[in-house]
Amino acid sequence: MADGELILTLDAALAERLRLRAEAAGLSVEAYALRLLDNPDAAIWTEVDEICDSAVAEDSGIPLDDLDGWMNGWGQPDGPPPPR
Repeated sequence: MADGELILTLDAALAERLRLRAEAAGLSVEAYALRLLDNPDAAIWTEVDEICDSAVAEDSGIPLDDLDGWMNGWGQPDGPPPPR
């Protein structure tokens, strides 16, 4: 290990989560991790924006009308299941 270099060991599940998030953000794992370290709050919202943009572009989101009944049923024991 070079002077000042740090190597992290992650279990397989955590490593896969990090890899998938980096891939979704269009970044290398290293670049994604650095972005999280530099500004964790902004990185999360940037990722949310990217997910939303992708859902709109692919027309793969859930229509708001389908969410209305589900959201109004939150906290109720007989509330409707989440939309698919």
